[in-house]
Amino acid sequence: MIEMAFFPVRTVSGKELEVALLIETRAKAMGLDVRSVVVPPRIKGFVIVEAPAHFIVLEVTRGIKHVKGGPGKKMKKEEVLKLVKPIPIIELINVGDIVELVAGPFKGMKAKVEGKDVEKNEVILNILEAAYPLQITVPADYVKPVRR
Repeated sequence: MIEMAFFPVRTVSGKELEVALLIETRAKAMGLDVRSVVVPPRIKGFVIVEAPAHFIVLEVTRGIKHVKGGPGKKMKKEEVLKLVKPIPIIELINVGDIVELVAGPFKGMKAKVEGKDVEKNEVILNILEAAYPLQITVPADYVKPVRR
């Protein structure tokens, strides 16, 4: 069995999806062994192509308008998984941050984070738009960070 490798390809920022779709179409048309094309959500300007060899990625990306550079050095599978795995929202929120509620009865209101419980995936909020101090505990998925 041929061992697959991951190769990063530099693209114009914001054109990653277009490049990925063009790579897929070209690989099928040319009959090249490209197993997957990954557009990492947190990294702008890169597409990751899974293929058995460097020259296959070079051939499939040659002449594509928004490709800035040829395939880079081989990446390990663990590195690609780190780029694709989503970060839980509770890790992005810190005590003292201002957040907006996106669900529940207080939807649309702004609040200040007073505390968080990582194990329960909950945040303790102080609603800023209330007439009196109002503390609530909501799931971390109910909030969106606004500013620090």
